[in-house]
Amino acid sequence: MRILLRFTAIALVVASVGLYFMPRSSTIPQPAFTISLVDPYANEVLEPYRRLRDALLNDDLFILAELADNESGYLAFRAHFALARHPEITAVKRLEHYSQVLELRVDDPLARAERQELYLEVALTAEVNGYIQQALAAYEEALPHPRALDSLERLQDNPYRLSNTLFKARLNRAALNALDGRTAPSIEAPAYRALGEHQAALDAYERWLAEAPDDLDARFGEAWSHFYLGNLDTAERLFAGLQGSSALYGRALIANRTGELDRAVSLLQQSGRASHLWLASGLLEAKDRYQDAIPVYLQLAQTDSVYADDAAYRALVLSKRFNDEAGFLQAETLIPSGSFFALKLGNLPELPSGSQLADEQHPVLELATALARAGNRDAAIGELLFALRDTPDEATAVAIAELLQSLGEYRQSQVAAQVYLSQGSQNLRTWRLAYPRAYPQFVEPEAAKRQLEPELIWAIMRQESAFYPEALSRSNAQGLMQVIPSTWDWLAELQREAPGDPFEPSENIRYGAHYLAWLHNYHSGDLELIITSYNRGQGYIRRLFEGPIVNRDKDEFYREIDALETREYLQKVVVNYRLYKALYQGETQQTAEASR
Repeated sequence: MRILLRFTAIALVVASVGLYFMPRSSTIPQPAFTISLVDPYANEVLEPYRRLRDALLNDDLFILAELADNESGYLAFRAHFALARHPEITAVKRLEHYSQVLELRVDDPLARAERQELYLEVALTAEVNGYIQQALAAYEEALPHPRALDSLERLQDNPYRLSNTLFKARLNRAALNALDGRTAPSIEAPAYRALGEHQAALDAYERWLAEAPDDLDARFGEAWSHFYLGNLDTAERLFAGLQGSSALYGRALIANRTGELDRAVSLLQQSGRASHLWLASGLLEAKDRYQDAIPVYLQLAQTDSVYADDAAYRALVLSKRFNDEAGFLQAETLIPSGSFFALKLGNLPELPSGSQLADEQHPVLELATALARAGNRDAAIGELLFALRDTPDEATAVAIAELLQSLGEYRQSQVAAQVYLSQGSQNLRTWRLAYPRAYPQFVEPEAAKRQLEPELIWAIMRQESAFYPEALSRSNAQGLMQVIPSTWDWLAELQREAPGDPFEPSENIRYGAHYLAWLHNYHSGDLELIITSYNRGQGYIRRLFEGPIVNRDKDEFYREIDALETREYLQKVVVNYRLYKALYQGETQQTAEASR
């Protein structure tokens, strides 16, 4: 029995070496421990991991260093991480190992919290051992974390350098406070402007221009400050002395404020920037000049921008309304295939019906499978992720990604498949990996319980978090379904329970599904209103949809949603939903029925 407990303890020690890009192991239910008479690492392919396990258990720094130096990929990463955290190693060596960890790790733009925590760990190690410059560099990387801010304010003795660092991290108030009355107009001016304190910004811009009269940032900042302060004549004169789309935009806004609509539209069209053309069309529609807006929409529809498909569809709607056959035909040709608006017109996307990929036998597949069988799921996923990052061809990437998804990792595997979709892949396996039925053990029961389609949950999840369970947005939306804390607490109240853990996949999916079911009842099952409400809030969406401008007209609704983010969100989620329905064609329903 002593031997059996030793094997269990070994497995727990190995599993304790964490990953900053890994989902929680609790996403796949596992037994607490397994009693076996056979060492789970008694497999030739697992020999390096057996050595890692034993080195961790026996605190053998020599073997850990040997593994870090001689192995590659994920195993080296694990060894470097263990050494970086070992208190008996010199600070210089620990920092060297941390440097290797940072270089080797699989980075993810959604893993902001994990990245900040890692840099805080590095910074603290450097600081307590007296390596202040390395600590400062790591704390800067950990911004805007409050602990990093506090540490920088404590350690950085150069107020100008501190202020500039905080300004670059968009901590504008902290950047101004760091100056403590000192002058640095190139920091002060844009910081005050970002805070909406336009008189203070103008004063700083004027000091900046006194030092550098030809600086374009300062000249534009001065003009915009006058505009926001209502000094329109001065702002017009200053913008007129500048060139480019920003100057034309400023002059257009002034013209609109002074009632010169045609001049405003002309300036916006001269700018040619997509957001400016969208504004021009909106200004014309606000004055009921719909037919004049059509050519502006057609101009915008021919740009390479996120507004192009919206503009093409709006041109089509208005051309039909005013019997403009030429405009209608031109707009119709400009609606991108596979887009939300193409779906609205009944043009379904063509999906591959099979796969031409050969079955690949990459060595990492055998290693990962052996690790998973040995109970080390985190290492299995880590090895696959490291291999996926370096895989040059679609067939191998698909084989690795399929094994990843079978182990419950959907984020990086989906990202890898999406790359091949963007390159024109016509392989069904790749498409399904890009649109995975993630966490089915949680999604399908919750969908059935709440009479929702699981495809809707997956479509929302794909857009919200790209299947990353630790996702944390700048607005503090959390987890797979990206629920903000206030909504999370409200959903807990609705379910008459204490708030659960938003980063636990089962809990996050349950709360997200509950909210979708609530929205389903609130909007009487209208899919588009449910989706937009999930992003923007049901109150705003209902007021807009039922208000006098939209008057329950969906074509007006698509144009009048005031946030680009919400318009794009609606379109992407609906396309996701339709693709899920097409890719799996009833398989999800068959799975749900078979599990009953």
